[in-house]
Amino acid sequence: MLRHGLAPIALSLALGGAGGALFALLHVPLPWMLGAIVANTIAAVRGWPVAIPHTVRVIVISVVGVFLGASFSPDMLDRLAAWAGSLCLMFVFIPLVTLIASEYFRRYAGFDQATAIFSGAPGTLTAMVIVGGASGGDERLITLAQGLRAMLVVLVLPNIVAALVGHPEAVQVAAIESGTFSPQGLWLIGAAAIGFGIAQALNLPAVAMATAMIVTAALYLAGVVTWHAPDPLFQASLWILGSSIGSRFAIASAATFFRVSRHAVVATGVVIAVSAAFAGVASALTGTPYLTSLISFTPGGVAEMCMIAMAFDIDPTFVAVHHLLRIAILVTLLPVGAKLFLRMTRRAKA
Repeated sequence: MLRHGLAPIALSLALGGAGGALFALLHVPLPWMLGAIVANTIAAVRGWPVAIPHTVRVIVISVVGVFLGASFSPDMLDRLAAWAGSLCLMFVFIPLVTLIASEYFRRYAGFDQATAIFSGAPGTLTAMVIVGGASGGDERLITLAQGLRAMLVVLVLPNIVAALVGHPEAVQVAAIESGTFSPQGLWLIGAAAIGFGIAQALNLPAVAMATAMIVTAALYLAGVVTWHAPDPLFQASLWILGSSIGSRFAIASAATFFRVSRHAVVATGVVIAVSAAFAGVASALTGTPYLTSLISFTPGGVAEMCMIAMAFDIDPTFVAVHHLLRIAILVTLLPVGAKLFLRMTRRAKA
């Protein structure tokens, strides 16, 4: 974490705080995340040394899992049965989106086949970069394409939701109960620590959120914990995650960033459109409000999409389950499918 010193971390967080404060003054939805993203992206593209270490991001994702776990209720298992149709759509949605986006990157951005597949897949960045690189793809381009998709989705979606339901601060108190620290908070710290430890061992950030969420939910459902983490911790998580997203782009030159970003904007627009269509089908199948389905199918970062749902009080449990299934499918099935596809493509060319 500290191999490059604390200065890049301090700069990233300072810029994120300044961006968040500015966006708050401008009454932008989710200002502490969106402002931090924009400020750090500008700095990264200009070549400033901004960085949020991977370890810090995983810690924050573990905290997000604690907030999500607090939203679980005893009727969760009954609700899962009602979500079956929507969850099954994920097995169609993911390959379709991957096919469309990867074909765009191959045809119009000039990416090779392996780079295009892992750039077009709807997350998760860490796994796609690792597996994509092992499959012969360009890790730098995959990182840029995946990071830009996540950033664009997180920038666009809250504004769409805010335009339809109002500013998130109006409903945030209902979503997250604040309070002074209680000894029960030690149980929640333990839940976050378990999630962090498992994620570090498996090198899968989303596991941190899933594990912390499950442990926290069990604590609440068992009545061991009734205290809720305070709202300032939620806002701090938004600030750090936003800074993390923007600072990722320090890996590329300005020329490469703008070249890839042009194509990422188009590809992300197509992905959002496909997500909107699937959200309509899912809403009709399950009776779930359309906005809930839209946030559940639009592939931004898992933690960021769940935080958007919590901020707007839009059934964060439904959203979390769908995004975790998306990541599970991508991590387990995409590498196998991509390997077979690339092997067939190479044989056809030979």
